[in-house]
Amino acid sequence: MKIMTQYKDGNYAIEVARGILEDRIGDYTDKYDQVFYLADKNVYQLHKNGKLSFIEDPILMEQGEASKYFDAFSNLLETLLAKGVQRNCLLVVIGGGAAGDAGGFAAATVLRGVDYIHVPTTLLAHDSSIGGKTAINSRHGKNLIGAFHRPKGVIYDLDFLDTLPESEILSGFGEVIKHALLKDKETVDALMDVTKDGIALDMIEPFIIKGIETKMEHVLRDENESGMRKHLNLGHTLGHAIEYTYRMPHGIAVTLGIYAALYISNELNQEDTFDLACFYEYFRGLGYPVEKLKMLEASDMISLMTKDKKNQTSGRVGYIVLEEAGRARFTQIDGKKLTKFINDLKESL
Repeated sequence: MKIMTQYKDGNYAIEVARGILEDRIGDYTDKYDQVFYLADKNVYQLHKNGKLSFIEDPILMEQGEASKYFDAFSNLLETLLAKGVQRNCLLVVIGGGAAGDAGGFAAATVLRGVDYIHVPTTLLAHDSSIGGKTAINSRHGKNLIGAFHRPKGVIYDLDFLDTLPESEILSGFGEVIKHALLKDKETVDALMDVTKDGIALDMIEPFIIKGIETKMEHVLRDENESGMRKHLNLGHTLGHAIEYTYRMPHGIAVTLGIYAALYISNELNQEDTFDLACFYEYFRGLGYPVEKLKMLEASDMISLMTKDKKNQTSGRVGYIVLEEAGRARFTQIDGKKLTKFINDLKESL
């Protein structure tokens, strides 16, 4: 399936199917004088004798979030410069969301900007590969140093998902849940129904497509994250704080953040819009450690959340809540009130 972006200019294709990488890659690489393959080193080791056997002399990136540390990012830029990178080059970034973030930011910064495409290899990256946000981490928090830099294309070969460990599937599925909640109640109900006995990749592929379409709808309306695109951060405000503090995988931390957002939504709506007991059992049944929300220290979480990029007012935290499935809104919550919400959430578990 091919989904074309619909910006005013600079559009690109998001291609999603099984077995498409080697057939489609030449349509991009043939246009450039130089091509550099930047691959997550774990992904390359898994596929160097198979799907990635056509690649010669790849630049290997640190696995996962380690690629977004300053030292790793600096080494990546220095490697590109040592290899004589020129403006008319293409970076082919192969890996999950972290590789896409770091590789995309390398493309945005080296020589003041070169072209790149992303080849996502994880379920989580079906979200992060769309929209042109690139970033690395700081000791002050996640994704605080970055740029908006659109890829020239996304080739999402679903064959890569077959080699994912269960923990990676669980992490990536959190973003699928998020997109369903942003879409509508019917999508949420359908997703929960087909995954009630576990996450089978062949069963959720249609929801991956729906998730990409949902994200594109938000991004096209608000590319620079000044309004509607913020809704895509559902679960991420607290989720990033959990991830950063407890070194929890991104998608799993975000799923805990989603559960917290549902709780806070009920509180702000002053009604039980969402059946929290149902979501708690659903998340627990899939393997998400929702009970770990009990260990949160509200003061630590608030300290990190006040540094979030979405905040507009000192002492208040920008938060995405849901009036119902399919109706998200951005609100600013006072730190004291948010502390009470977190403590009350812990008591409810």
